[in-house]
Amino acid sequence: MANPNVILRSDPNTGAANLLAFAEWLSQPTLPCHLIDVQLPPALPPTTLRWLALLLREELAGTLYQPGNTQFVIVAPVSNHTAQTMQIERLRALFQRQMQRLDLNTIPVIRYHSIPINSDPATILQYLTPDNADPGALLNRLITQLAALGTTINNQWQFEVDPVSGLPNSLIARRRLDDLIRIALEQNQPCSILLINGDHLRRYNELSYAAGDQLIRDLAATLREQLRPSDILARWETGDQFLAILPQTGVSGASALAERLRQRIIERSQLWPFPVTISIGIASIPQHTRDADTILRIATEAVLRAKAAGKNRVVVGHSV
Repeated sequence: MANPNVILRSDPNTGAANLLAFAEWLSQPTLPCHLIDVQLPPALPPTTLRWLALLLREELAGTLYQPGNTQFVIVAPVSNHTAQTMQIERLRALFQRQMQRLDLNTIPVIRYHSIPINSDPATILQYLTPDNADPGALLNRLITQLAALGTTINNQWQFEVDPVSGLPNSLIARRRLDDLIRIALEQNQPCSILLINGDHLRRYNELSYAAGDQLIRDLAATLREQLRPSDILARWETGDQFLAILPQTGVSGASALAERLRQRIIERSQLWPFPVTISIGIASIPQHTRDADTILRIATEAVLRAKAAGKNRVVVGHSV
């Protein structure tokens, strides 16, 4: 679920945990873990960084951090040497296959580090420092980047608009959902949500990641034009997920709208590179629950059931 504290610790472009989150992790006593350090070529465009982050999340188990613009760090569970080697080789092969689509001139440098229990921050930073770099200079750079990140967070608009779709992002959607649920309960009115998940983003990404971004924009525009002015449509988390918040709308009205959206995407996408479909999960206040966390969980479970049942369908959630 999109917790505001989590969002402010995420890079708004890639969705990876940002330098602030990484610094907080460094300050905590560490359990034994492995770090997969991915050093990227300099000056990569935002689109490339965004899709690299998505590939890393799909490929590896663990928490993905982006402590610098050209570095990703994955904190992974402890595994044996054979599993480590297989992970590195799998990543190298993945980057090799994706070089053309990501417009990479060289394969990123990948390093693997075993971190003992209760390692101090300076030791961990030394693992992440290139052999020819000064750890003190790296620490100064991290401090400078943290200060810059604080300025970025103060520029609130960067954390309100999704950079791909132009829609409100998860942070704003969550705030509006909290507000609208409170109003609905005070006025004894229903409020429903649609969690919408596209079914074919991977196929577009196989064309190019620019095509994947365009699909997200086309889905957003098509969904938005079917909603009322009072409804809220936001990009939700990552990929081709969207959240629609429908004030003064019960389950029956939300179901009718969801079917209309599903049909409209089928019709409109006949003009796109490939026809696509969407899967939708529905949950409602007060029928299913009375709080934001639970309504989001119910809608998430519903959309997962829609996917498991074959995609391209609408599923109403179950009451808790």
